[in-house]
Amino acid sequence: MSNEENMITTDNPLNKVQQKKLASLLDVIIPPSNDGRLPSAAEVDLITYLQTHAADFMPALVQTVEDLDDQFTTLERSERYPIVEELSTTSAAVFGMILFHVYACYYQDDRVHQAIGMESGPPFPRGNTVETGDLSLLDPVIERPSMYRRT
Repeated sequence: MSNEENMITTDNPLNKVQQKKLASLLDVIIPPSNDGRLPSAAEVDLITYLQTHAADFMPALVQTVEDLDDQFTTLERSERYPIVEELSTTSAAVFGMILFHVYACYYQDDRVHQAIGMESGPPFPRGNTVETGDLSLLDPVIERPSMYRRT
């Protein structure tokens, strides 16, 4: 067997350089809080989120990250900010989708929930009592006029 056949592969669509660029970009979009309670967006798993929820967006993200200069990762956050601001105007549609997915992923992270005082996990049925097998709870829906449901 050759060395290539023994290599462990990854399902991450970004190479190491692209991963560093993405982390640097995400750190500008949502930096960590000064008190350390809120993580940077670079600390949440955006790639897994995208692979699960928006795999079709991955090529656009990869291309955007690839288009960033390799020196982007060596700059201070304050030096990266104008570059990201320019990206937001020159590639507004793609950047808007990046923001959408970053925020969606970020605010699903348990560390973020805890830091902002939310309980982790789904909001339902917390605070709601649903009796198992009680189909009478559907009566109000069934009684609605046909404009709300098809019969």
